[in-house]
Amino acid sequence: MKKQRVLQPGEFFHKQRFGPETVNRGAVLLECEWCGGIFESGVMLGGLFRSGEFQGGTFWGGLFVDGLWKAGRWECGFDSQGRYRPRTDHPPHDG
Repeated sequence: MKKQRVLQPGEFFHKQRFGPETVNRGAVLLECEWCGGIFESGVMLGGLFRSGEFQGGTFWGGLFVDGLWKAGRWECGFDSQGRYRPRTDHPPHDG
């Protein structure tokens, strides 16, 4: 079993990939790839949300491919079909 990696407030990451062992508790992710962890708080600006749980924080201008949207602030972004979704249209995007 992999050790859990916790991203903290004040941390900044650019063009990195995070797997299922990652929990974001306040870091800013710019053009990163999220693959299965828990996003509790922080900002995802651009990048790909491939899987995992979005439980809080801000999603802005990225591609939400798959995953579970529980809470948070959806500023704008694209769904798995490449369709733009405005602030009022957060996941899940059915159809």
